[in-house]
Amino acid sequence: MNRLTAIIHITVFTVLLAPRPAWAVQCPIPNCPAGQLCFCPPPPPHLITMEDESKSGARQVSAMFSNRIRNDLALTSMFRFKNRYSPRKEPDNKPLDQISPWHVIRIQASGSTTSAKIRITLLKRWPARGTGLKEVGTFSVKVNSTKSADTAADRAANSIMSMILGHDFSAFGTQVAFVLSSRPGHSVIRMMPFDGAHAGATAAGRLLSFDRSYNKEPVWSPDGRYLIFTSHIRYNPDLYIVNVDRGTPPLRISARHGMNHAAAFSPDMKHLALTLDFEGNPDIYLLRTDFATTRKWRIEKRLTRHHAIDTSPAFIGDGSRIVFVSSRAGKAQIYIMKNDGSGKRLFLPTSHRTYTPKWCRSGRRQYVAFTQLVGGKSVIFVYNLVTHKGWRATSPQAPNAENPSWSPDCNLLVYESEGSRGKPAGIWVSPIQGGASAVLYKGRLSMPAWRPTHSGGRK
Repeated sequence: MNRLTAIIHITVFTVLLAPRPAWAVQCPIPNCPAGQLCFCPPPPPHLITMEDESKSGARQVSAMFSNRIRNDLALTSMFRFKNRYSPRKEPDNKPLDQISPWHVIRIQASGSTTSAKIRITLLKRWPARGTGLKEVGTFSVKVNSTKSADTAADRAANSIMSMILGHDFSAFGTQVAFVLSSRPGHSVIRMMPFDGAHAGATAAGRLLSFDRSYNKEPVWSPDGRYLIFTSHIRYNPDLYIVNVDRGTPPLRISARHGMNHAAAFSPDMKHLALTLDFEGNPDIYLLRTDFATTRKWRIEKRLTRHHAIDTSPAFIGDGSRIVFVSSRAGKAQIYIMKNDGSGKRLFLPTSHRTYTPKWCRSGRRQYVAFTQLVGGKSVIFVYNLVTHKGWRATSPQAPNAENPSWSPDCNLLVYESEGSRGKPAGIWVSPIQGGASAVLYKGRLSMPAWRPTHSGGRK
């Protein structure tokens, strides 16, 4: 596999979390009903123009390369493609956050159909209200085969996204695990690549769980090597672990009577928080991990002790705190506590049911995504732990969106949706800014889990 050689010259420009000017649209929306995270205005469409200036001998490779990049970028639902760069000058009193950003991707390939060097240059509209172009960065890629072109294009698309957003982006070429149901009481866990070539495909992919019984709730370890899931293969919802890279059979690590589910690794992988009900009520426990023997992992501490249902723990920050879902106030809400079970308090007070919290951090950015039941429909929201603002991430095109999972570097969300308006049910994807959605995989799918890229997460 050829490595992407990049020399990227990135100019300083406004990133997503930079302070907005005083004339920008306020978010959250003023007069937001008390106790509710309101839908912040989504950004205007981001415009993209792709220009191919390749030499004749390399145009075939260049066309495949460009098409792959285009399909990758389209999968994010962040862009509207234009055949040519033709912005209009905007008035000085128009807020910057209401002006569509515009970038040009210029591709120049030289060589032959079997070996080519491709140079990618990214330019942006400059000034923001004007019609000129300013170079953002440039890098080069060597391609020796069709497979090499696909891999290089995915990495190039990651670099382009990083330059556009102003922070790390590494989603293309990674993998997503999900639950595939074939009939009542039977489901398996499979994994497929995340890239534009697989967008909208019928789910298939690599089998990660048992091929029979009821398997659910896939969760990755932070290093991307292990997958844990709950299976009923022994007629009890037990917890299993599998080393995905080695391809070894799943091993049972928690088999207490009753539920062993809704698990989450601590960032250092030394602990596992999960829901157990072997003492008569669903509560959250902390297990000490044991990768050396993978025997039954021992309980280190019981973190909650309440007659209500406590479930869906997720470590946040450095692992010293845990968010979880509890019905102790009469309806499902997200709470937070220290990792020793002390200091429990309501985390996101809203007037709606909230559940499935998922934390993500990349650099200085830090978020919690969660599902909220609004008007009888489930919607995914994002809460920014740095700016303390929340917004709706999923669009009306993807009703009953549930079970969010973060892309590497916290830029995209995958989730399950029943689909609408002729669009299929399955796993969908939305940008963190919200306002748009795209179908990732079709089928009777649920519970997606995006594989981290730290070790083995890319193809």
